[in-house]
Amino acid sequence: MRRVYLSLGRIAVLALLSLGSLMPVRVALAQGCIISRSGLESDGSAGAAYLLPGDWTATVGFRHVYSHVHFSGPTENFSRAQLGTEVQSKTNLDDLVVNYQLTNRVSLTGTLPFLYASRRLQSQYATLHTSGLSDLSVGAQTWIRSPKSERAAANNAQIGFSLLIPSGADRQNNVVATTFGATPTTQYPDYSVQPGGGAWGGIMSWQAFQNLGNDTIAFFGGNYVMTQGGYHDFWTSHGGTSNGPPAATAGMTQFDAIQDQYLLEVGVSHPAPKIKGLGLSLTVRDEGVPARNLIGNDLGFKRPGFGIALTPGLAYTRGNSSLQFSVGKVLIRDRTKSVAEQINGAHEGDAAFANYVWMAAYTLRMPGRKSADLAQARLHASGVARAMSDGAVPNHGPQNANDGFKPFSLKTMDGQKKTLRDFSNKVTLVTFFFPRCPYCNVELPEIQKMYDRYKEKGLSAVWINVLPEEDKLIPGWQVAKNFTVPVLIGASQDAVQRDYRIDSTPATYLLDGDGRVLFHADGYKSGDEKTLEEKIATALDAGSPAPATASLAPCQPSQPSFRLPRSTPFVIGSGLMQ
Repeated sequence: MRRVYLSLGRIAVLALLSLGSLMPVRVALAQGCIISRSGLESDGSAGAAYLLPGDWTATVGFRHVYSHVHFSGPTENFSRAQLGTEVQSKTNLDDLVVNYQLTNRVSLTGTLPFLYASRRLQSQYATLHTSGLSDLSVGAQTWIRSPKSERAAANNAQIGFSLLIPSGADRQNNVVATTFGATPTTQYPDYSVQPGGGAWGGIMSWQAFQNLGNDTIAFFGGNYVMTQGGYHDFWTSHGGTSNGPPAATAGMTQFDAIQDQYLLEVGVSHPAPKIKGLGLSLTVRDEGVPARNLIGNDLGFKRPGFGIALTPGLAYTRGNSSLQFSVGKVLIRDRTKSVAEQINGAHEGDAAFANYVWMAAYTLRMPGRKSADLAQARLHASGVARAMSDGAVPNHGPQNANDGFKPFSLKTMDGQKKTLRDFSNKVTLVTFFFPRCPYCNVELPEIQKMYDRYKEKGLSAVWINVLPEEDKLIPGWQVAKNFTVPVLIGASQDAVQRDYRIDSTPATYLLDGDGRVLFHADGYKSGDEKTLEEKIATALDAGSPAPATASLAPCQPSQPSFRLPRSTPFVIGSGLMQ
C-alpha cells in the first residue's frame, strides 16, 4: 500500500500496523463487552511501499471476543460467576475494507462491515442472537509528508476523516421462550450486540511511525468515532419490563444512549529473523467508550469504560498478499460512571469484559497502471526492446573476463565529482539500483554486509542510481537502511541501458584491478547473494593489490540520448512483486 519499496520482512512488519484497524466502526461496550468495532484503516505506514496513484487494496478482516468477566469500576465482580448471573456475549466482527490511492498523499476508503453475535444470561434458558450489516463508512486520508520526500521512508504521519452511515439495524429482536415450556415472546437483545449504532457520525483517524533503525519501527495510531450524542427514542431493556418502559430518571436512563468511542494504540515492530516476509509486532491498545461525547448531550443509559490490552502479532507477506494475525490479552479493565449515573447518584450495574481479543486479516494489493509500469519494465522498453528491434540479444548473464567496463564520471549526493578510478581497488563492486526497487532493497543489505566484511581485504563498492527522479529519496533511504556504501547520482537512464546493457535491477558488476568484468548479474533471486560473495572471495584470494593508477580507460561522462517518460516500463528483478 505504499510507495517506497522495502524488504519483504519489513513490509510484513508494517502490515501489522493496520491489523486491528480494519474493522467495522462501533464499540460493543455493555453487558456484553468492551471492544472497539473501529480502528484506523491504515494506508500502511513506516515508509513501506507507499501506494502509487491508481493502486487499490482490499482487506477482509475478522475479530472475535467472548465477554463474560464483570467489572464495576476497576474492580472485578466475582459474585457474578458464583451466583450464575454472568452475562455472556460472543461477538464476531467481519468486514471488507477497500482503499483507492487517489494521489501520492491522498487515498479514499470504504468499509462494509458485518456483525454476528449472541448474548445470554448464564442461568437464562434462551440465547438471543443478532446478525447482519453493520454501519458503513466512507472517507479519505492523507499523509502529512509527501511520500516523495526523502524523509518519508524514515517517518511520516497520516490523518483521515470518514462519514459513519447508520446502515445497520439497531433494534433487532428474537421471538423466544424465556423459560422451558413458556410461550415465545419478542425479546430485544442488548444494544451492545446490535449490528448498528442507530446514529450518524464522523470518524477521525490518525497514525504515525518512526524508523528506529535496523528495520525496527515505532508506531502510534488511533481513531475517535464522534456521534450526534443524545439518546434513542425507544426504551432500554435495562430495568424495564415487558409491559412498558422503565420509570423515567433525571438522567434519562430509560433510553439507550448514543455514544462516542475511541481506539488508541502504540507499539513496535521488527522483521522475524531468518523467515523472509514474516514480521512481528507488540502493541498496547486502549479502546472503549468515554462518559462524555464531543457533541450533543450525554444523557441516556450507557456503560462507559475502557480496556487496555497487550497485543503481540505477526504478519506474513508474499507478493501482493499479506496475512495478519494477533491476539490481545486484556490486562486493565474499568467500567466508569456515565453522566446519567452521576446525575442519578447511582452506578447502574457493571459491564462484561473480554479476557482476549482475536484478530485476523487478509490484504490484497492491486497495483494500478503506474505501479505496474514501475514493477515491470522501465528499462526494458528503452534498452532491451530497442536492442531486440535491431536483432540483438539482450544480456542476461556474466560477461567474459576480457570485457571492459565503461568508466563513468558522476556526482555524490553532496555534489562531488567521482570517477571509476576513485573506487579502484583489488576488487570493485558496482551496483545499479533505484530506491523504490523492491529487489534492490532485498539484495543491497546483503551487499552492505559483504562490503563491511571485505573492505579491509581489498574490496571497494559503489552504487549508482538509475532513476534521476528518485535522487531526493536517497538520503532518507540511506539513513533508514543504515547504508554506508557510497552512492552516485547523475546517470541518464537511457545512457545506463545503452552503456552497461542493463535490463533489470539490481544490476551488479564485479571488476578486477584493471577494470575488467569478472562477474555480471541482472535482477535478483534468492541465493544470488551467496553466489556473489563466492565470486568476491575468489577474486580477492586470486588477485594482487592493484596500483593506485590502474590501467583503466580514460574517464568520460555518460552522454544521455533522450529522457524517458516516467511511465516507461521497468523490469525490477526476477521474482515476485514486493
